[in-house]
Amino acid sequence: MRPRWLIDLHDEFPGSAIVAAALGDALIVEPHDVMMGRWPVVQEGRTVVGYGTMSTMTRLRRVPQLGEAVFDDYTTLRCSSYYRHVYDLLGRTVVLVPFSAVPGLPLRRMFDSDQVFVRSDTNYKLFPAGVHEIAELGRWLQSYDEYRNELVVVSEVVNFEREYRCFCRNGRFFCGSSYPLEPYLPVPDHVRDFAETAAARLLTHGLTMVTVDVGVGTDGALRLVELGGVNSWGIYGSNVADFIAAMEAEALARADV
Repeated sequence: MRPRWLIDLHDEFPGSAIVAAALGDALIVEPHDVMMGRWPVVQEGRTVVGYGTMSTMTRLRRVPQLGEAVFDDYTTLRCSSYYRHVYDLLGRTVVLVPFSAVPGLPLRRMFDSDQVFVRSDTNYKLFPAGVHEIAELGRWLQSYDEYRNELVVVSEVVNFEREYRCFCRNGRFFCGSSYPLEPYLPVPDHVRDFAETAAARLLTHGLTMVTVDVGVGTDGALRLVELGGVNSWGIYGSNVADFIAAMEAEALARADV
């Protein structure tokens, strides 16, 4: 029997509407019901797959009998957890420090630049990731002082001509496309190979389903942008049928364990 899908439709997450339309029979999770802890009733023993916003998928993971619908391990997907396994694939200098420590770092000497890229350690995106002038960084950080004890990623600035999102299962590519802007393009073979290299390194750490975002630099070099999950990551121009098939195969495989 095919798995039952629980889909969280959200205007800011268009991928969920695309998948729901392709399925036709998905159970739709309403935001108000999520807040109240009300979840659709699923036949006992039926395998379930979840797809939607990270906020909803995080809540779904905690629900008895339904939590297995979410494959993403958000703790393992923190930069501070997975960077150690793929640091050589980043292709740039990166450091992790407490948010409050950033203003005191000798950033110009560390990165030989007047700019740095700053992002949250977690995929919850506590603040907008982006490039900042070092001279203005202290003022910008003050506006997010509530996160002063959180880890952040500070890296040298690299420019990408194009970025690709690659969905991988068991270290093998199963769908993907360029992102985030249209027209979405197919993923070239050498980018797929790079993504599979990164995904394979996480297999021994329990991540069988991951997204690997790969950037193609102006110099043609491939660099790992970030690793992510699959239940709450956008599919952009990926083949929807291939996405659904791989997600269902993973759900059934986990149910057999």
